[in-house]
Amino acid sequence: MESDKVIRERRSIRNYSTRGIADSVIEELIDLALHAPSSMNGQPWHFIVIRDDRVKDALVKIKNTCCPLEKQQYQADFLKKAPVVIVVCIDRNKSYDRGVENAVLAASNIMLGAYDRGLGSVYMSAYKTGDTYLSEEIRKILNIPLEIDPVSIIPLGYPDETPQKKTVKYVKEVISRESYNSR
Repeated sequence: MESDKVIRERRSIRNYSTRGIADSVIEELIDLALHAPSSMNGQPWHFIVIRDDRVKDALVKIKNTCCPLEKQQYQADFLKKAPVVIVVCIDRNKSYDRGVENAVLAASNIMLGAYDRGLGSVYMSAYKTGDTYLSEEIRKILNIPLEIDPVSIIPLGYPDETPQKKTVKYVKEVISRESYNSR
């Protein structure tokens, strides 16, 4: 599949079929993540692959507990049905103060690669700016060392839904020239 098509057509998927995902596919996706840009080429990533229902249940519980009021319609219960969940973590000592950016770039590669292989995914945060409760609880659930921070949660599965095509802003509405709003 060509990259433009993958970028334009990938959509967030929260309903998955029961079909499993081969370890080889997960390894291919993580290999794509390893090719993401990182600050000073620190490559600070660590990926936790989760298939165990009990671990997924624990993640659902903490994500729902930390769900802000404005996102209540996006409860994390669907995580239970994802055949695989990948938690993208970064090593703070190798991220050069760009841990979130490094993790999100790797997560994006996973999601785009997943779509290219017929898989669905959705981006979920494993942290909340200014509040460490969510990330610390995830750290406990997954036995993550203190120097490693969980940043992203990516559920993966074969889609059991067909989302609507995304409506995007017209490109000229979001571009300024030389300074903001200077067109």
